[in-house]
Amino acid sequence: MFKNYLKIALRNLQKNKVYSIINVLGLTLGFLCCMLIMLHVKDELSYDKFIPNHEQIHRVALERIYPDHVNFYSIIPPSFAEVMQEEIKGVEEATRIFYFGRGNIISYEETSYEVDFLAAVDSNFFNVFDFVLIQGNKETALAEPNTVVISEEAAQKIFNGQSPMGKTLKQGEAEYEITGVMEDIPENSHMKLDYLVSNTSFPFLEQENYTSFAAHTYLKIDPSVAPEEVENEIPALVTKYASGQIERNLGISYADYTAAGNGYNYFLQPVADIHLHSNLEGEFKANGNYLYVYIFISIAVFILVLACINFINLATARSADRAKEVGVRKAMGSDRKQIITQFLMEAVLLTMFSLLIGIVLVSFAVPFFNNLAQKSLVFDWKAMLSVFPLLLLFGVVVGLLAGYYPAFHISKFNTISILKGKLKTSKGNWLRNGLVVFQFGIAIVLISGTLIINDQINFIQSTSLGFNKENVLVLRRFGGQPNNNSLKQEIENMPGVISAGKTSTMPGQGTFGVQFTKPGGGDVLTTKGFSAEADLFSTIGLEPKLGRVFDENFNDSLSLILNEAAVKVFFGDEDPIGQHLNTTNNINGENVTSELTVVGVVEDFNFESLHTKVTPLAIFNTKNPAGFTNFLAIRFEANRQSELLELVEQKWSEQADGLPISYYFLDSSLAELYKNEQTSSKILGVFSILAILIACIGLFGLAAYTAFLRTKEIGVRKVLGASVGSIVVLLSLNFAKLVAIAFLFAVPIAWFAMDSWLESFAFKIDLGIYVFLIAGVLTLVIALLTVSYQAISAAIVNPVKSLKSE
Repeated sequence: MFKNYLKIALRNLQKNKVYSIINVLGLTLGFLCCMLIMLHVKDELSYDKFIPNHEQIHRVALERIYPDHVNFYSIIPPSFAEVMQEEIKGVEEATRIFYFGRGNIISYEETSYEVDFLAAVDSNFFNVFDFVLIQGNKETALAEPNTVVISEEAAQKIFNGQSPMGKTLKQGEAEYEITGVMEDIPENSHMKLDYLVSNTSFPFLEQENYTSFAAHTYLKIDPSVAPEEVENEIPALVTKYASGQIERNLGISYADYTAAGNGYNYFLQPVADIHLHSNLEGEFKANGNYLYVYIFISIAVFILVLACINFINLATARSADRAKEVGVRKAMGSDRKQIITQFLMEAVLLTMFSLLIGIVLVSFAVPFFNNLAQKSLVFDWKAMLSVFPLLLLFGVVVGLLAGYYPAFHISKFNTISILKGKLKTSKGNWLRNGLVVFQFGIAIVLISGTLIINDQINFIQSTSLGFNKENVLVLRRFGGQPNNNSLKQEIENMPGVISAGKTSTMPGQGTFGVQFTKPGGGDVLTTKGFSAEADLFSTIGLEPKLGRVFDENFNDSLSLILNEAAVKVFFGDEDPIGQHLNTTNNINGENVTSELTVVGVVEDFNFESLHTKVTPLAIFNTKNPAGFTNFLAIRFEANRQSELLELVEQKWSEQADGLPISYYFLDSSLAELYKNEQTSSKILGVFSILAILIACIGLFGLAAYTAFLRTKEIGVRKVLGASVGSIVVLLSLNFAKLVAIAFLFAVPIAWFAMDSWLESFAFKIDLGIYVFLIAGVLTLVIALLTVSYQAISAAIVNPVKSLKSE
């Protein structure tokens, strides 16, 4: 019996080649999109789950509450790790990672290397993160000062296949013996570390610190203890240990400090949740966003549903053709169950064939998708074979879902009505129209989403940040140059250079926290801060709104510049120029209090991502006792970057004593802050196009069949004088109405979804109806172009031939 069903199904599919090709094409594209998206989603959901016992590992993060705003940090004061392990029940281990940031220089023998993934870690690091050590002993590798464990990648880069064990790496004057080689941390991790230096190499890291944020701190919790129980114990430790240090540093009671609106809310993050659910200050690298995972899963489902709708629409549209077949079968004794089985067999055969083609296409499409999504996904045929039974089951389920309605709809036709030619299909028309509305509703939502994301990205890239980011070259590690002043002067004299300025940081590269008090006491005032010299302001185009910026003609070592947000918090409506603020800094192990004078105010420029609001900011002079230099910003004339780079590299190599140069362009660096949105926009755009293509494939087949059913009507109209244009309009009008109905349903859904997405930005576009109108018109044009070919083909047929067709 099964063999008979199969044989008839194959004959029917072969007989109706156009119908079969349209369905196979639509389902294949649906499976292709679905599998690519699922590979992407699987990778996003897999982050850090390769870590043994990852369920027990949590990162301690901080919600720092200020009197006028709140910030979230992925780093916390380093001294809490030890007391958490000792005093909180259920904490088996607590380990810290002090990430050194980008552009570190290490050397082996006479060769220097620039490395980005270097960190100091506690000796119990491998007790928490049980990474595989290819060489060395986990228990002792980081127990002694001046030891380092390196990754396979680093070992290959430096030693080119030779054993690195026992050899010495240098960073500046410090030397570190290699005591271990670990497997590379996979890409699907929130951290990337190639060099792990023992914390005991840096005695200053062990100084008591319960207030300054510096360490990524991870806890390994007993499985029998709930993380919430551990969280509930932390506030008591803050009061016990941080309050005294705050009182000593600021000279006010902890009660007054908290009453002024300051607070510390520590919370735990499961390590496997960090990638999708954490976008805090101080992250190792840019994380993903769980919202995009939901969006892409929804797109995968929608695209597969679109392909199934194509099948249902074409099958129900052809129900009149298949009705005689059903009538004859029933007259010959077939029961309804046999007919349903026959139709489902055809649907499953089509689906399985499409699935197999889709799998093959995925293997070719993965490299292109990796380029689009900035991923390193791998299509593994062995892994595919292991899950092939599941894929077959998936294909069967999709086939049954796609074929369910047509099979049950057609099989229940009345035999006598069919044979008398009195078949009624009005219900099928309603279903087809409803499904077409659903298809184009999805298309409008996807097009709207793509347009809005692109508008937001364009807004971010074009909006004024309060400074000039164009044509600015930034040199890293400039403060480490022994002759940086003379090098800066030589760079300023290069052709094409407009100005150059030194600074501790650049927009988008992070800041440090500063606490102020007014002379005579009062509330503690907290800001973010960085240090800069006078020339930086002209280099990045940062102008004063009040007072002045730093000037080489003044002794500005104790001068201070605030942004407008800081002025509002510190002084309200008072004139800030000439006002004094006290701050305490730890210099050479001693707390030194300085009185600073406000000499200028700058506007609230965006020194961080546009995801966040501008918060109070203080700018110190690099000559301040706490000031320092990391970067040199160089403004150059447009179209001279290649020439300038060559000259700067040459001059650097002459003075750097083998130290490699490291640089970036400011506008490119700031664009990286929105890389996640840009990548997601590209993926959404591609799959939106494919979704529309799938919908149009089905619409093309439906339009062809509709035109065929109305062949006689078209012939009569032409005989009565109807023009080709009027017939095209007639055949297209119904589809235009369906797109209009889809627009009415889709706009509220798209509006709600994109308004929720825009909430993640502090600076964002206003949602206007014009975006949705563009999406609706674009969808209508695509639909009409799809239908018009069939409409025109039907309209230009000789009416004599049309009338003879029946």
